[in-house]
Amino acid sequence: MNPLGMIISFAPWLVLKILTSVPFSDPLTRLKTALVIAILICLYQSRSAVKGFIFWGSISFFTFSFVTVVLMTNMWVIGHLGLLSQLTMAAIVWGSILFRRPFTLDYAKQYVPREFWTHPAFLRKNYLITGVWGCYFLLGIAINEIRLYEPQVSHLLLEVLDNASMLAIIFFTSHASKRRSVSAVSSDGKDAQAAD
Repeated sequence: MNPLGMIISFAPWLVLKILTSVPFSDPLTRLKTALVIAILICLYQSRSAVKGFIFWGSISFFTFSFVTVVLMTNMWVIGHLGLLSQLTMAAIVWGSILFRRPFTLDYAKQYVPREFWTHPAFLRKNYLITGVWGCYFLLGIAINEIRLYEPQVSHLLLEVLDNASMLAIIFFTSHASKRRSVSAVSSDGKDAQAAD
């Protein structure tokens, strides 16, 4: 699996995170700008993106956010958008496991021959990577809960923890997807690998 391809599927979420963190203009303008750009990215991705759990969850979340924040300026949603985004991502990831279709399978299958798609090692690796992503989003829920309900905790500390955990999950995905999970001997006697 190419982790970059999977990370690109998170582009709308990254735009939301980055643009709402950059100190320009007022926070509401930044948020509305981020949501408009994110929904445009979702529409662009609809042309060629992997149409899995992440895609449909992103479309749903950003459509909801566009309507409630950009069009309606719903202050409750605005105040809780960070928490709602983490809850949405956790639901998408854990839901993909619950429905026995870890979201990483959609990306791994682009790089692995079809004969390995049902191999237990291939599936196990994808459940593991998806589960780690699920834990990352649970940590994000906790961080956003603390931001909302424990204002005395340093926001800088929470931001560092959030960004460090994001980098850690990206490195984990990259490392785990490069490791050999399924090996088979091809018909010409060479070692073939299903590196998801």
